[in-house]
Amino acid sequence: MENTQDIIPELYSELNFGTPDVIDLAERCELLAQILLDCRTIEQYQPVCRCLIAYLDALKPALNETLSDLRIIELTVDEMPPETKDWLLVDSDTQCDYCMVTAYSLLQTTDKADAATTAGLLHDLVCYMGDELKAPRFLSSEPQTA
Repeated sequence: MENTQDIIPELYSELNFGTPDVIDLAERCELLAQILLDCRTIEQYQPVCRCLIAYLDALKPALNETLSDLRIIELTVDEMPPETKDWLLVDSDTQCDYCMVTAYSLLQTTDKADAATTAGLLHDLVCYMGDELKAPRFLSSEPQTA
């Protein structure tokens, strides 16, 4: 029998036939995390969680891929915002690992109250990671004009 982790990505056609980049994948993860907040039963959590795991699994290698020119333009600003030091300020790979482990924990949960709490935590982790990935990271080389 195949490992569930090996066959889950095959269930989602976008991951097989499309080429979503890291930003697209992060946005899909955020959407799925938002849907998790609306779930009320274990039976509702599980399929959404499996889908989220598939997208997180696709996101992990995409973190090391080069961004398209359009994405670089989207993430370029004239002036970088001040850096903030958050408790979760680590590399994106580790953030993705945190999300994945939390998603697997939710998938294994059998208690409705624990599932709701874990889903809330997973939502916060995924959205934090998504915000980090979509934050400006390139500085414009164009001189500023007044």
